[in-house]
Amino acid sequence: MNYEKLLQPGKIGSLELKNRFVMGAMGVGFAKLNGHPTERTVAYYEERAKGGYGLIITEVTRVQDSEFCTPYEPSLGSDEFIPEWKKVTDAVHAYGAHIFPQLHQPGRQYTSAILGHQVSAPSPLACPTFDEVPHEMTKEEVWDNIRMFADAAVRAQAAGFDGVEIHAGHGYLVQQFLSPFTNRRFDEFGGSIENRARFATEICKAIKARCGKDFPVIIKLSAEEKVPGGLTISDTKILSRYLEEAGYDAIETTICTYASLDWMSAPEDVPMGFNAYNAKEIRESVHIPVIAIDRINTPEIAEDILETGKADFVSISRQSLAEPYFPAKVAAGKIAEIAPCINCLQSCMGYMTDPKHLTACCLVNPRVGHEQEYTFAPAEKRRKGMIGGAGPAGLYAAYAASARGHEVSVYEEQDKLGGQFRIAALPPAKSLLTGPLRFWIQEGKKQGVRYLTNTAVTKKLVEQEHPDVVILATGARQTKPAIEGIDGKNVFMANDVLEGRAVVGRNVLIAGAGLVGLETADFLRERAGRKSTLIDMVPAINYGVLGVGTHLKARLDANDTRYILNASIIRFTEHGVVYRQGESEKTAEGFDSIIIAMGSRSYNPLEAELKDLDCEVYVIGDASQAGQANKATEEAAAVAFRI
Repeated sequence: MNYEKLLQPGKIGSLELKNRFVMGAMGVGFAKLNGHPTERTVAYYEERAKGGYGLIITEVTRVQDSEFCTPYEPSLGSDEFIPEWKKVTDAVHAYGAHIFPQLHQPGRQYTSAILGHQVSAPSPLACPTFDEVPHEMTKEEVWDNIRMFADAAVRAQAAGFDGVEIHAGHGYLVQQFLSPFTNRRFDEFGGSIENRARFATEICKAIKARCGKDFPVIIKLSAEEKVPGGLTISDTKILSRYLEEAGYDAIETTICTYASLDWMSAPEDVPMGFNAYNAKEIRESVHIPVIAIDRINTPEIAEDILETGKADFVSISRQSLAEPYFPAKVAAGKIAEIAPCINCLQSCMGYMTDPKHLTACCLVNPRVGHEQEYTFAPAEKRRKGMIGGAGPAGLYAAYAASARGHEVSVYEEQDKLGGQFRIAALPPAKSLLTGPLRFWIQEGKKQGVRYLTNTAVTKKLVEQEHPDVVILATGARQTKPAIEGIDGKNVFMANDVLEGRAVVGRNVLIAGAGLVGLETADFLRERAGRKSTLIDMVPAINYGVLGVGTHLKARLDANDTRYILNASIIRFTEHGVVYRQGESEKTAEGFDSIIIAMGSRSYNPLEAELKDLDCEVYVIGDASQAGQANKATEEAAAVAFRI
């Protein structure tokens, strides 16, 4: 494919864009708690401008300092923010890209526990996520909010932004006015479609009146809310016409609210480009450009959306985290060199919803948020490195260190590269996990990395090679607790089942209801229609991050998967298990096979042996502490960009 549609210039209002690539808005949390953009903010957007995007849309940005949906959300709530935003816009413009802030108010979709005051909304209806009844906005407050959006747009213009986007999707305040699901008002801002659109239309009119008719204003709409009584595509097509009449210059079409979060950041279970049909419906209803978004991860999908007339532009969001240079690589014909987003949601959505983090990163590209300090500039001194282990930690460390000019060899004791990540790609909806493995290996080979399989790193080998640096990324090993009966002929380890080394019966008991156990049950369901019962000490099942877990749970529920929870295993039997639940001892029988999925422990036998050698030794990933793969690549980056 030549991707000529993607590379064509396009217009949004009076603004000429060099191509059809839009970087979609995503919360990243690189601002200060007071809303001021930082040097991290500048570097993050500058990197994507270098990457060739025609238009960049920032993360959600406050129009009022006291209202936000993440603590580190940037602000345009007063003039004091203009100088710092000017640094961002100047950096982006230096590479021929344009940039809009995404202006928003959260409305009911946050909590007074953090804001310090009651949340406000069109109607006193609680958001299911926070279960907090909001204050019903008075008419005066509605008009105040319209003014605040316009004030923020004026500041954006002064800061050098090329236009603004109004966030009217994902259930935030503007969408709350648009939707019959959240708007039960009786005044001119509620009731009919025209009235429900009034808040959004008046915002656009106010901005145009103060910033000029040639200052582009676009809007992001959830075309479908995916909740009973919520907006449907039929509603949104009509709303879109009112929005066009009000002066909006383009419409970006997303999907869902906080009440249907499993669609907001769709996982691999959901087809790429799944929401493009909604963009097509809206495009056929208006005369302004339409921007498609949601799981547009490959240039082929993006080009097809444009070629078939579903949209005028494509919005690349999480893929822009994994690969900041996506447009530039498409333009250069370097399709195979695009680092793939795997829709794992671990470091983007997972971190943004985790109070321990609240700033985004990326499993595939742990440079996100570290663009300033993690650069591929040649190292001051070329060093010889040995890496033990070829999972995500070892492979990313090899890729990054070799890109900086170091001499790197990777030693893997198994006959295949990829470590646990390779096995994790075997269950349903996990095939994308092979993408970063291929990318890191491919790029590492170009940079001279040696990959040696069936070869473990030993002290003797280190002494022979005389490296400057040894990175131990030997991963973890499955836990096999000392439980009576665990060595029975009917008992198998989860990895052996996933890799085809063990064949199980029709009715399966899985000991361990963590993600490995759940995905093993899903694997058996898909491959052979087997039914599973999972047993665990936990009181409730954690199915994983947002949409990943929702879709996994749905598949397991449809297969009548059973759970025995709050259960401590006493012993395994020939056909089942004896366990304690509360004060009672119980049995579960009738199983052909038992699978052990009871966690993993770090495997690092070499660190202590190397302490007396004249080389730097680092332990990263599961070899340090068993955990998620995003932690492994982040630790790999910290070492690879330091040495």
